[in-house]
Amino acid sequence: MKASWFAVAALLMASAASAQPSPEPAPQVLALAQRYLAATGGTYEMLEQQAYVAGGVMGDSLASHARQQALQAATGQHRAELEALDVKLASLMAQTFTVGELLVAVNFLESPVGRSITQTRHVYFAAMFAPDRPPLTFTPEQAAALTAYAETPEAISIQAKTPALLRQTLLLSEPVQRAIRKSAQAIYCREMRTCTGTEGGPDKPADPATGH
Repeated sequence: MKASWFAVAALLMASAASAQPSPEPAPQVLALAQRYLAATGGTYEMLEQQAYVAGGVMGDSLASHARQQALQAATGQHRAELEALDVKLASLMAQTFTVGELLVAVNFLESPVGRSITQTRHVYFAAMFAPDRPPLTFTPEQAAALTAYAETPEAISIQAKTPALLRQTLLLSEPVQRAIRKSAQAIYCREMRTCTGTEGGPDKPADPATGH
């Protein structure tokens, strides 16, 4: 799905330019953007996929699995902040995409095959990373639907606009992502009885009295 929000989620880690104030979007466009986020799982699902990607970077050891689980658990703990972020993101999307673009995307995502594709992605990225795990695959029906959608003029236009949108999204999401990383580190220390002096640094024994 070339124009999928999730297919380019890793671009959130790119350097971002300052977002410029924009007029309030029209209610019709905003409603479509909200439906788009609801259909894809919004920033919560996006960060869960980031946790999976991070698991691949960390490797396949017991400690890396614990870190991946901690990151996923921390994302769940900050669900309210992510929902508030989705409100801001919907407004940003409504300022970026047209009614026609969002309508085509939403109709695809809310269709039976679109919902099945989203669920397939969710199941795949919710699992632990393992190097021998088969790649994410879709049924012939899903693959054909993804190809047909990606070839629409609206999807091609969304694809072209998405990198700029993601750079702006990074500015909105960084405070929440920072809080999630902090929570994930606390969960990891508590579960593994180890801590790191700095994020990503060497583990050291935790204080038995505090778990930190």
